[in-house]
Amino acid sequence: MKTWMTQAVLIVLAMLVGGCASDKTTAQQAGLPQVTVPNGRSPATDNAPRAGANDTAQARGGGWNHGNGILWVGLRGRPYVPDDVEKDGSLRVKAGWWKGYPGKLTVTGRRLDAPAPPLRCSVNTDYKDGDIGPLASYFWFPTEGYWEITGHLNGQDLTFIVQVVNKS
Repeated sequence: MKTWMTQAVLIVLAMLVGGCASDKTTAQQAGLPQVTVPNGRSPATDNAPRAGANDTAQARGGGWNHGNGILWVGLRGRPYVPDDVEKDGSLRVKAGWWKGYPGKLTVTGRRLDAPAPPLRCSVNTDYKDGDIGPLASYFWFPTEGYWEITGHLNGQDLTFIVQVVNKS
């Protein structure tokens, strides 16, 4: 009898341990959006007008590292932490864009993991060469969470997903 009880206890323990292991979830298993991994494309790799010639993998790691041949953006390899928290509670993050062609850049964004007001964005078009090249912008996220951001230029879109975390 002791052998039978020992075997039963071991089987129950194995089932419990197996069940606990399957309870560990990743973001994907939990149904959370996947943050966009930079695709390594930059204005220089795509031969964009006015792009620098000294583009390197190291430079793309901290600068223009995600694009589609029309628009490029500098994505971070970590959650977006706000540069500032505004009086209304929105989380402000500075971001850079590069336009490969003339036209008005517009940016939209929406939270994917919970209801929230839309993203606000301001694009600085005061640069001397504002029609082509780098543009600074600010995102105002109304809340933390996973956000889908899309840049629109001349009927072409560049969409990516970021996670915003307020550590203040």
